[in-house]
Amino acid sequence: MKRYLIYIFSMAIVSGACKKSTLELNNPNQPVPELSLTTEAGLKNFSLGILQKMMADVPGEGKTNIFHIALTNHSIMGDEAYCPYGNYGFRWVNQVYKITLPGGKVITNPNTVDQKTQLQGFNSRGSGELNAFQYEWASCYYIIAQANYLLTALDNPALKLSGDATNKINIFKAWAQWWKGYAYSRIGSMYLAGIITNTAGATNGDFVDHTAIMTEANNVLNSCLTTLNSVNATADYTAIMTAIVASFNDNKQVVTPDMWKRQIYSLQARNLMVNKKVTAMTPADWQQVISLANQGIQSTDNVFQFGMDPSGTNDVSLGQFHPYFYIGEVVQFTFASERLLQDFKPNDNRAAIGFTPFPVPKVNERGRGLQFGTRWDPVFIENGGLYATGNNKGTVPWACSYEENQLMKAEALMRTGSTEAGLQIVDAVRDFQHSGLAHVAGTGLTAPQALEEFRKERRVALFLWGTAFYDARRWGVTQPAAQGGGRANAIVIVPGNLLTPAQPGSIPTPCFMEYNYMDYWDVPQNEIDFNTPGSSSPPLKN
Repeated sequence: MKRYLIYIFSMAIVSGACKKSTLELNNPNQPVPELSLTTEAGLKNFSLGILQKMMADVPGEGKTNIFHIALTNHSIMGDEAYCPYGNYGFRWVNQVYKITLPGGKVITNPNTVDQKTQLQGFNSRGSGELNAFQYEWASCYYIIAQANYLLTALDNPALKLSGDATNKINIFKAWAQWWKGYAYSRIGSMYLAGIITNTAGATNGDFVDHTAIMTEANNVLNSCLTTLNSVNATADYTAIMTAIVASFNDNKQVVTPDMWKRQIYSLQARNLMVNKKVTAMTPADWQQVISLANQGIQSTDNVFQFGMDPSGTNDVSLGQFHPYFYIGEVVQFTFASERLLQDFKPNDNRAAIGFTPFPVPKVNERGRGLQFGTRWDPVFIENGGLYATGNNKGTVPWACSYEENQLMKAEALMRTGSTEAGLQIVDAVRDFQHSGLAHVAGTGLTAPQALEEFRKERRVALFLWGTAFYDARRWGVTQPAAQGGGRANAIVIVPGNLLTPAQPGSIPTPCFMEYNYMDYWDVPQNEIDFNTPGSSSPPLKN
């Protein structure tokens, strides 16, 4: 029978909140079960509902997928996509600081200030849905809270399970630990600080810095590995996994315990790699990445997927809030960046079938910045494309993919002197995605040339899969230009009257883009207003 995520509990408002209830997200620490957690059916429904926590009432916007908002922030800061609209603060998240034209003319963004200044100006409950800081924070702590409730329920003596009760408990336990470790991984990879809480329905003011959050994330993921080592892949396992994974997230391709463990190793490799600048990575760090990736996702593995319900009803995407739907012609809310398209090599099949030119290029949309422009319209998956849908088609990985796992290994090999081995992996990933590109291994590329092949492939192969900002940050692209950041020869659609000499129309032009984005975001004021930081808390704001 087809399964849908259902509302199985109500959400309590933050205790002590003021009357501006329309300016608050619900309290992520208090998901209150309405169904009994002393039965297997109750556990299944509650486990299925973990991802429903991503559906939240955004101030002034109604019920919205707040996790999709977080994914969009990553894409636009990684400059694989852009969004010129102010909803959820996107246009300010996406506000490049300066663009320098070939003749040296500098175009500062229309607001004339950097991203930090703009986003901090909206970091209040009074800013409502414009406060970009709140979304990833809330969605992750919703998940952590529900995982804590599930873990508590599994220790309840009143719990009654038939058959191999121990195995069933371990399956549910692994599910809770996976999502909890995943959520902490995202908090620690995005915010200056966070909270560690293991008690259902409780929080605390003991903020710790993001490195401590990452330690907790990996500890929880290690606990999940231990639990999975005790799980038997019986008929009960298949039945439970089919029940707790929604049908539109592909519950037919069951993730086995071994596949699940490999996802954990891949996520741990990501956690290490994306939270250090490349310049700070040591040979030992790279060797650890290689070791984890060697145990990571394989090409034939099933992974946990974020999809869309064909009916668009009562699901975690609402049939719209998904990367592939937002960027399609139906919504046209996000758009493929020119900087992404220039990273496709000539004759790449993925570009040929994935994009078609707009009849009229988009240029400086709404006058909000030159980065808001593109010539390229993604083709619907249902029409043979790869990256967009008008009919709720396609899935993206919740965490890592096989391609990401392999490209982490490729980079680690290249940066430790094994250039050819790294290039062979780049070729293999291109073959896996049917790019049709000629192999580059064995062609005599220098180390810098090989790294450029890798950089392009990582951008292309993982498009819209949640890695773009992490990469731009760790590669130093998002740093101020004075610190070596920015991107040279970045293609921008420039109005001809800005060029010297002036030209008719709008011209794709290689420019220097200075992003000047924050590495880690401030803790949202929505949290601090109701959770006073302790005296030993680290800085919560940049």
